[in-house]
Amino acid sequence: MKKLLTVILIFSSINIAAGQVWAQYDFQVESAEAQAKIIAASNELMSSEFAKENLKGSVHLDAYISNGSSSATHSFAVLQPSMAAHQDWMMALQTSPEGQKFYSVLNSNSTAISERINSFIGSYGTASNNDYVWLIHQLTIDPADTQRLIKAFEQVDKDIEGQFPGQFGLSAVAFGQDDVTHLLTVGYESVAEMESWEDQVATNEGTQKFLKTMSKFAEWKGNDLLYNAIVFDFARNKEDFLLNN
Repeated sequence: MKKLLTVILIFSSINIAAGQVWAQYDFQVESAEAQAKIIAASNELMSSEFAKENLKGSVHLDAYISNGSSSATHSFAVLQPSMAAHQDWMMALQTSPEGQKFYSVLNSNSTAISERINSFIGSYGTASNNDYVWLIHQLTIDPADTQRLIKAFEQVDKDIEGQFPGQFGLSAVAFGQDDVTHLLTVGYESVAEMESWEDQVATNEGTQKFLKTMSKFAEWKGNDLLYNAIVFDFARNKEDFLLNN
């Protein structure tokens, strides 16, 4: 997480994301003891006056259920109202005693795997703070097809209205993963709710129409399944993020 600060500072003047952003920091934890130390350090940091004064968004400590060939077991997702807010938060972490103490515990008990910053484009379905299970589909398109992509999302939102139980969002990958341009994030209240919907995707007219449209210009690259183990949202919750882009 620390080395990404330099990248953020370099790109901050280019206006990568004019709106909201969310960053992902994947890491591997090899023991329950190490996991407990990271959780304790996270709770200490996020309950501090420093965090309450400096964080403008929210932080999620996520655990992976499935993520392909990646060795990451966990991820920190940081949802921010802007790139500037995220830059300020990262800089504050770097220079504060509270942040340095947190990094010391994190770095001693985990191995960093990957980092990615995403620009949030839009939310569809029913935004809810109660959604804790997330399916993240990775895809790539030609930049010229961006409007086609947005229109496809808007259309499937209309086609499955009243049927789909969760929420889904579209984000552009700002940097951190060269072979992926966009993310489809799908949120559910539980794995059972996700399974119930996924069981009917193959026969649902709206989703099949969407997949057929997407096949004309998009390439699906893989997907991850995770859940929010701990959510720190005293400054801004999920609904705030999803509904105020």
